[in-house]
Amino acid sequence: MSSRSKRKLILSRRYGFALFNLITLSEDRTLAILAVLVGLVSGISAFFFKHMIDGIHQLCCDTSFSKNLMVEYGYRAFLPAAGGLLVGLLLYYFDRNAEGRGVPEVIYTLRKRGGRVRPRVAVLTSIASALTIGTGGSAGTEGPIIQIGASVGSSIGQWFQVAPNHLKTLAAAGAAGGLAAVFNAPIGGVFFAMEVLLKDFKTQAFSMVVFSSVIASVTSHILLGDNTFLPTQPFGIEHPAELVLYLILGLLAAPLASVFSKIVLWVESLFQQLKKIPTPLKPMVGGFTVGLMGLLIPTILGSGHHEIADILSTDGNPVHWGFIALSLMVVGKMVATSITLGSGGSGGDLMPSLFIGAMMGSLFGQFAHTIFPDIAPAGAYALVGMGLIFSVVANAPVTATVMMFEITQDYRIILPLMFSVTVTMLMAKQMGEIGIYARVLLKKGLKVDGGDVHDPVMTVTASEVMVKNVEIVWENMTVNKLMQFIEKSHHVGFPVVNAQGELAGMVTYVEIHKAVLDKLDTEKVLIAQIMRTDIPLVHPEDILVDVVKQMQESHTDRVAVVEVGQPKRLIGLITRSNIMAAYQPESKA
Repeated sequence: MSSRSKRKLILSRRYGFALFNLITLSEDRTLAILAVLVGLVSGISAFFFKHMIDGIHQLCCDTSFSKNLMVEYGYRAFLPAAGGLLVGLLLYYFDRNAEGRGVPEVIYTLRKRGGRVRPRVAVLTSIASALTIGTGGSAGTEGPIIQIGASVGSSIGQWFQVAPNHLKTLAAAGAAGGLAAVFNAPIGGVFFAMEVLLKDFKTQAFSMVVFSSVIASVTSHILLGDNTFLPTQPFGIEHPAELVLYLILGLLAAPLASVFSKIVLWVESLFQQLKKIPTPLKPMVGGFTVGLMGLLIPTILGSGHHEIADILSTDGNPVHWGFIALSLMVVGKMVATSITLGSGGSGGDLMPSLFIGAMMGSLFGQFAHTIFPDIAPAGAYALVGMGLIFSVVANAPVTATVMMFEITQDYRIILPLMFSVTVTMLMAKQMGEIGIYARVLLKKGLKVDGGDVHDPVMTVTASEVMVKNVEIVWENMTVNKLMQFIEKSHHVGFPVVNAQGELAGMVTYVEIHKAVLDKLDTEKVLIAQIMRTDIPLVHPEDILVDVVKQMQESHTDRVAVVEVGQPKRLIGLITRSNIMAAYQPESKA
């Protein structure tokens, strides 16, 4: 047997790919087949994700038992808190990479980690987001399904060991497929992947994303039915002079979207500074706050899909909320979404931005209609308002325009939408608004436009600088033996492990010096009696700015690197000298 035949046989056995031997195909055909597979799995994942959310919501809110609790005991206020508690514990103890809004995490993964996403991220994100949204948290489904789809694409790409550049494309294709399946918007999914995630319209990447998006949509149609995400009555321009009103609406939308983005990040920073509240409990605190707000403004709970559908009703009898109610819903949704996501809840901000845009547009439309009765109904302005807020929040005007057409199937609204989106984006540019995703990524040291931030502390991860072959000491070692060990070592501090090899603490010359000053018997006193147990821990994918922050808060010069979800499994150590070494390549350049 030739060496080439042996290689084919080994690869076939390795991947269990007896039915389709991909190595006999060209690279383009192989990638096309993988893109189709990614779209299929993403569509199925979207189906289960949607039913998971509906199931949790029905269990918590639509049973006769839960309805009685809501009426008699204010159960609705505690429901988001319960969901937040479960989410906090789930993510804290299993994988923190599954937390967040979804989209910024996917972009960061594509740019900084070569598109590599752990398979379990899809599972944990599904559960955490379903709990957050299903129990009433103010968040959208698009962020999680994008992250789930990216995990699907990345996992399939890693399983077949595709080239790094193709792995990123498959991850983006999975994200596009997930978005297309949930919103019934295959074209919007494609443009979102190309405009927001990849920022690249190369032919090969485009074709793979298209394959995945189309297959995911077809799969969703089969499993969920061919339903328009937001059916509307036909909207259009009733009079040419309405363009002036759409111009004003566009000017109003830009500052409102900017305020929303800033509030979300401000609340997130606020929760990060609340050190007295344990991290797993922060989503519970946020959920309880949102639940209390929901007692006053029930419409701000959940994703907001039903409230938007009420405004855009196809039966000719849309819901008309008053000026005060609409104003409260706009402000309430901004605050509730900020608290839900900022406290650690899992979900996206696309649907909340559509909700805010719809209520803002409806408010503007009703006001304009009282002055000019012959113009289009308020629903038309609500529909345009949705696209305006989304275009600024995501910094994606093309995607916003395409998606608004797809999720409503209303072509007549395209002209005023394109006009207003252009006005809004020009206004946003003058204000220096870059979108919420870019703001989140900038905090991580990544500039979506214009290259990366070159400060290593903002871009280098713990895994890149940590010492892997760590010198350790055992907790049952005496202090005297430790002193002898230090004399032979080049270090003055060591992680301490127990008899099972698990991380138990940290000991340095500071603890030894204190033991000597206290006149302890160093021949008998064990390290376990003097070591520091409240040691700072970081994960391999944490950036150095977080490592430095841990050092400053813990007043130490070294931190332990542990596996995600396994705080006692030591995999590395970082000292201040390791961090300083990260700057050496920069200084040489």
